[in-house]
Amino acid sequence: MIYIACGSLLLAVGLLWLISPAKCPNRIYGYYSYLANTNTASFKYAQRWGANYFLLSGGMQLALGVLIHLLQWDRYFLGWLLTFYFFILLPFIWTEKRLKRFLIARSELPADYVDPDQVKRHKTKGFKD
Repeated sequence: MIYIACGSLLLAVGLLWLISPAKCPNRIYGYYSYLANTNTASFKYAQRWGANYFLLSGGMQLALGVLIHLLQWDRYFLGWLLTFYFFILLPFIWTEKRLKRFLIARSELPADYVDPDQVKRHKTKGFKD
């Protein structure tokens, strides 16, 4: 049931963003990130693809929830509870990767952007970062 509830919520958010995308960057409504706020083109691009990926992820989660219910695997609730959040993270990961490719293709990737996958931690003497 958790997959059905969460999938329905993701579908609702994706549908709301698809019908009425955010007009300007704000932290309350719409897709908001560092790359999305680089310029107006990237903001509009992020709104469109964020909505699409929320719809895709919500649809996958809802279909999986219905399948789990039909197969009567509801008794494995703890397993579903430990895995359902992956579908919540997927739209953000997909949108950020698409935004990065979009900005690189237009040569507008910010100079101070650090790819999260390339961050390497190493020990330093003294204070921590």
